[in-house]
Amino acid sequence: MPSKILIVGAGIGGLTAALALQKFGFQVQVFEQAPELKEIGAGVVVTPNAMHALNFLNVGDAICAMGSSPGETYTRHYATGEVLEVRPSGADLEEKFGAPYFQSHRADLHDELKKAVVNNDPDCVFLNHACSEVTQDGDTVTATFKNGKSYTGSVVIGCDGNASAVRSSVFGHEDVNYTGQVAFRALIPAKDVNDMLDNQDKRLYIGPGRMFLQYYIRRDEILNVIGIAREQKWQDEGWAIPAEISEFQDLYSDFHPYIRELIGKIPPGNLFKWGLRDRDPMPEWVKGRVATLGDAAHPMTPFLGQGACMAIEDGMVLGRCFEKYSDVHEALAAYESARKARGNGVQMASREQAHALQGDVKKGDKFSPGRGPIQRGLFEYNPVTVEI
Repeated sequence: MPSKILIVGAGIGGLTAALALQKFGFQVQVFEQAPELKEIGAGVVVTPNAMHALNFLNVGDAICAMGSSPGETYTRHYATGEVLEVRPSGADLEEKFGAPYFQSHRADLHDELKKAVVNNDPDCVFLNHACSEVTQDGDTVTATFKNGKSYTGSVVIGCDGNASAVRSSVFGHEDVNYTGQVAFRALIPAKDVNDMLDNQDKRLYIGPGRMFLQYYIRRDEILNVIGIAREQKWQDEGWAIPAEISEFQDLYSDFHPYIRELIGKIPPGNLFKWGLRDRDPMPEWVKGRVATLGDAAHPMTPFLGQGACMAIEDGMVLGRCFEKYSDVHEALAAYESARKARGNGVQMASREQAHALQGDVKKGDKFSPGRGPIQRGLFEYNPVTVEI
């Protein structure tokens, strides 16, 4: 039975893991490199597979209350606006899969997880702790941080993103590669664009080398927009680089006039861009008393909308494994066995989906709705009940 579990990274995956472990009676310490425990970013989709876990952890209702439940999703041709596919509404998905489908502001989801973890233990989160090294012997594992402090426990869980210091220290360093995709994101006040939406709040436009997605968040008060385009070169670091609205419009100049008009509604200073990064699936998620979780284990491109959901699943299953197995090594082995094929598989499926959505017509490729998460059966998974 572990005496203390150290979690490196306080994002959505790290906080879900902390909350699940707390629920089963374990002591956790959560280390975050940022000076403040908050999430930035824009919209995130929380699908039924992840909502099962959030409901079990008693935060689902609060997240739904802050989110938006979508109507049907319309996939459209980039230039003509022709409807290529209609996917079920949030209400239909909840009826089919037994848990809600919600669109949330990432900060709202993160905040509810944070409040629940800190409510359980007000002193369990340590800020300004950027991990530099993880070492272990047969009985303990120690995380050392750039501020000079070290902490020892029974287990370390690396939840520190796709550039994970835990992964590099324990599993060997591997560069995170640029995917050839640049993403643009913005939030638009819904009152500024409601008259344009024609009761189709969730739309996905797909075209040669580019896609464009829009959906409501925060009780339909904000429209989240994201465009992802193939770009051969990308030098800038960071995922919140200010971008010009004219740059975004020019990139989508051959898309339907509606898209260009919508981009024009983005408030000045509210458009950002970043280069998507990825790496190949990890053959091992666990080594000794150290495990990886979320993007540290399987950095996920956004083409299936499952990045946050996979991290939530990981955290829920990890907690259950420690609740079931008293031996640390048995618990971590069960976690890897239960999650690796699923996490790595969805990571690769997301890459595949990118090509379907962005086929290059100049090369004779066809772009299509592809096999989305429903067709791939992703929503049928329940991390609360899956065998471990």
